[in-house]
Amino acid sequence: MYVDKLNNLLRYIGGLPKSIYVNLKLLPFKEAIKLPIIVSARTKLSSLEGNVILSQNKTGIIRIGFGNTQLVDYTYERSILHIEGTIHFHGKTKMGRGTRITVEKEGFLEIGKGFLISARSTIICCKKITIGSHSMFAWDSLIMDTDQHHIYNENNDIINEDKEIIIGEKVWLGTRCIILKSSTLPNGSIVAANTLICKKYQQEKTILAGNPVKVIKENVSW
Repeated sequence: MYVDKLNNLLRYIGGLPKSIYVNLKLLPFKEAIKLPIIVSARTKLSSLEGNVILSQNKTGIIRIGFGNTQLVDYTYERSILHIEGTIHFHGKTKMGRGTRITVEKEGFLEIGKGFLISARSTIICCKKITIGSHSMFAWDSLIMDTDQHHIYNENNDIINEDKEIIIGEKVWLGTRCIILKSSTLPNGSIVAANTLICKKYQQEKTILAGNPVKVIKENVSW
């Protein structure tokens, strides 16, 4: 445990120049000097033309690219930040090694306090994605409110518009889950590994599993 803490400290120090740059690019100067966003040295900064809104401003309240997940090797995994839209962080957030975040110019990503990504998951936001407080995503999950490429009908109209995703409070995504546009997950949902979510669900505190998805347990908590 001591060795892990020492390694993390060294990684925080190693990422300090990049963290300073990220804060100055995404935040007003008075907020940036507190260094609320800490990124690892192995974070690729694809674009930082957007902005970040903070409900709380404390040093290191947002941490990206760290953690001790045994399945992900820090040496070879890179987190990626591509922020051209807006991210609103409501509080403490941890995004583990290999996390990839894309927010396009018209995108708005809202993240509740106590949010955790264990490692190597991807969020792609072109319209709006809302994630409630104290939610957790396991590794290799994908959340995207867009198809990335437009499809047109014979009149040249777009037939696959981007659509909002709403993820409630205390939602747990198992490994390799996929959450697609127009999805809603209510508070307390647990999504089993390898599950595809592509529509709105209303009942809270259920376990959702499979493809097609079925409710396999009700009135659960974690």
